[in-house]
Amino acid sequence: MSNKQSKGGIQSYIPILSSLSSYNKDWLRFDIIAALSVWALLVPQGIAYASIAGVPPQYGLYAAFGALIGYGLFGSAKQVITGPSAAVAAVSASVVVALGASSGSDDWIAYTAALAIMAGLIYILLGLFKMGWLSNFLSRAVLEGFVFAFGIGLIIDQSHKILGVDSVDGSYFQVLIGTLQELPETSIPTLVVGGTAIIVLLLMRRYLPKWPRSLIVVIAAIAASSLLDLESYGVSIVGEVPTGLPTFGLPDISGASLLTLAVGGLAVIFVGFSESLAAARESASKHNYEIDSSQEMTAQGFANGISGLFGGFAVDGSLSKTTVADTAGQKTQIASLIIASLILLTMLFLAGLFTDLPNAVLGAVVIDAALGLVKIKEYRRYQLNRRDFAAFMAAAIGLFFISILAGVMIGVVVSLLMLIATASQSPVRPMGLDKSENLYVDAKKYPDAETIPGVLVAKIFGQLFFADAENFRTEVMELVQDYEPHSVVVDLDAATDIDMDGVEILTKISGELEKQDIKFFLSRVDSANMELFERIGAMDEIGSENIYTSVRAAVAAAQQTEKSSPAETSQAPDASNSQENSA
Repeated sequence: MSNKQSKGGIQSYIPILSSLSSYNKDWLRFDIIAALSVWALLVPQGIAYASIAGVPPQYGLYAAFGALIGYGLFGSAKQVITGPSAAVAAVSASVVVALGASSGSDDWIAYTAALAIMAGLIYILLGLFKMGWLSNFLSRAVLEGFVFAFGIGLIIDQSHKILGVDSVDGSYFQVLIGTLQELPETSIPTLVVGGTAIIVLLLMRRYLPKWPRSLIVVIAAIAASSLLDLESYGVSIVGEVPTGLPTFGLPDISGASLLTLAVGGLAVIFVGFSESLAAARESASKHNYEIDSSQEMTAQGFANGISGLFGGFAVDGSLSKTTVADTAGQKTQIASLIIASLILLTMLFLAGLFTDLPNAVLGAVVIDAALGLVKIKEYRRYQLNRRDFAAFMAAAIGLFFISILAGVMIGVVVSLLMLIATASQSPVRPMGLDKSENLYVDAKKYPDAETIPGVLVAKIFGQLFFADAENFRTEVMELVQDYEPHSVVVDLDAATDIDMDGVEILTKISGELEKQDIKFFLSRVDSANMELFERIGAMDEIGSENIYTSVRAAVAAAQQTEKSSPAETSQAPDASNSQENSA
């Protein structure tokens, strides 16, 4: 739990109040410098990402303004910046296109804002019900595969702006094919403008990484466009960007679209929250404080909801913008509110300056951001593990060849399948006695450990439940075939959870071994599981006299059973079934 939880009261829900109550005036200059640094990056990116979401450029400013207010008030991470992102903007567009609206139309704009509000509501509900733990079940491999393919797809998607050709609809693969077919129609002046912008951005990325390269290139492009009248050469420009305040309120949409928007809201959360939480955790780790994942969900909910109420599109916490803020010395979320004020001034007085901005330069800004998503090292790293690589590629292929939503859905399904597969494969190990440490260890890992002739000690590491029960039985019976024991001892000390299916499989194993004249013993069954055994009658089938509090006692009983007569055997458990060394 974070500091804000320890305060209690309203500060538990609005962390900015805690920051204000303990704010050091010396921090203000750092928050102002950070705000100016992020503003310089956020304005050109927000306008560029609006085109990805399919809305006019000013809506990128509306989204940024709402997001900064929402996260600034409710976020538990002190350095995180929430605003427009390329990935979430693309998810937004893919959801809205499914509703049959035309890009840039009034219906499209309304559905885009409604999607942000819907995502915000779902976020807030998840946060209020303390469901932040759900983020732990999103496979990192799937998310990285999604981001990797999205970065490549985004570069392809923006290439028509650099070339000055018509845009192509469809999957990223279809866009690639269509754009290649459009190559003969390339506008040379547009290519020169867009190509120059990309080269300058890449050079600044390499040699001047701390400079606000996007803003510098955008300002230079606007100046060049105005002085040289680039539009007369066939270079497409943004056109009029109205100044003034956005309208605040609920968008006018059809009730029939709510289900689609709800599903789309979940897609936004799947893609957006992973980056948001990663940014929050990284900042908290670096600055030695705690964040609350459920509160982060609530904060992202308000960021999306307020963005939508201002007419903006869905947003998320940004690793790149957070890095800029942190590098500039941001101390608290006061900086987010300062950035929101700067965005407000931009909407009121500066938005019109972007009228002459070439669309090719906007495309270059997006491509520059997309290059940061294509991490070849991550691709190579996931090749080291077959299952992770399969998950990585499944999400990537679904997104690239089908659609963004398909990539999201495939990612969710693959994450769940990986979770189930992992949970249903709790390993079973044969154990031997390490005399130097006086405890039982994995006999395969430590071949010098002593195994008792005729006695197989098997230990399960993980859950013994419905998804794993049959696999457990198979592994135990395979060990029986390999070791040919006269007695089997199953150690349940590391069985983190046992359900009724798990208990029933133990009784089944006991019955199968009995038919082979092999004695069956259990050791280290905790009190909760013993109660379950008794309630469903497993004690009668396994025999209470065959359950021991230590492996050592169970092994002693197994050895005594082999040596003693049936009458003597019945007395053995009473002599040895007592608390001993944990082995």
